[in-house]
Amino acid sequence: MDGLYFSIQKGEWVVGKKRFSLRKFLKIHLGYFLFRFSTFWVKCLPVESLASCGEKIGLLAFHLLRGWRRVAFANLNLALGREKGKDEIHWICRELFKNIGRDILEVYRCPDFKDSYFKKLVRFEGTQHLNDALSQGKGVIALSAHLGNFPLMAARLAREGYPSSVVTRDPENPKIAKALTSIRDAVGLETIPGEPRMACVSRCFKALKEKQILFLHIDQNAPVTEAWVDFFGYLVPTFKGPVLFAMRTGAPILPMFMKRNSDNLHQITIHPPFTLNITGNAEKDVISNTARLTKIIEAAIREYPEQWLWNYRRFKRARDIRTGERLFLKHP
Repeated sequence: MDGLYFSIQKGEWVVGKKRFSLRKFLKIHLGYFLFRFSTFWVKCLPVESLASCGEKIGLLAFHLLRGWRRVAFANLNLALGREKGKDEIHWICRELFKNIGRDILEVYRCPDFKDSYFKKLVRFEGTQHLNDALSQGKGVIALSAHLGNFPLMAARLAREGYPSSVVTRDPENPKIAKALTSIRDAVGLETIPGEPRMACVSRCFKALKEKQILFLHIDQNAPVTEAWVDFFGYLVPTFKGPVLFAMRTGAPILPMFMKRNSDNLHQITIHPPFTLNITGNAEKDVISNTARLTKIIEAAIREYPEQWLWNYRRFKRARDIRTGERLFLKHP
């Protein structure tokens, strides 16, 4: 065939101007096969055994996933190394992986949970704050973090009948991303992809206009154009979305966090509405209020650090809080 050749360096076939990446093809389809196989296997487990099986899988991952473990240890030492010893940091990291294993299995199965079991598994504290906020008719901005089994929080509220949407940053594998969206759909939770940006913003405004609960997680790494605020003693770029949406729509911001208890039951804590400090300087107000929200998240993480995703590179753009200089942190 004219113009057909195989690039060994890139691992792809090239036909004229069209490229076919064998590596990408295998990554997508093999990854999806493993994902589907694991979800099928999980569906065969009794729901009562999900936490114990997930704990064993997480512990295995702690020993096998060297890269994730190194990132988690580096972040823990960076954020908590001045106040916690090596043994405690090691315990937090180990428990983190066990919790990830538990969380994944529960999320895979949550569409199959009977209402009675779901209500027993995930309980609320502070629902009156949510009901009062929704009664204002402007929707609610749920400020949250990747803490506890956070996907179950939105799913539980949606199952309870609260109209809810969540902004997500799905995996690069489009097949897996589609499968995760179908899980959210199954529990009545609307998915808003984080990209493209303008489409995401438009759908967020639409959700609030429809008086929904809009879940926003601002503890992930953000572009440098976002607000630079203090997080565990370092300046990190942080999404301004909750503050901007609240200022534009008047929707109240309610911090909400998920916690796994020692009995493997979960508790959603809904805090009172966050009061914006408005001075008239919009740019400064956005940054100062984002900083205050970030401190609320930090306080929740400090309360149960073993349940936050320390294996995520949250500090990769961190700057010295005194000088503002880039730290160029390395994950060993």
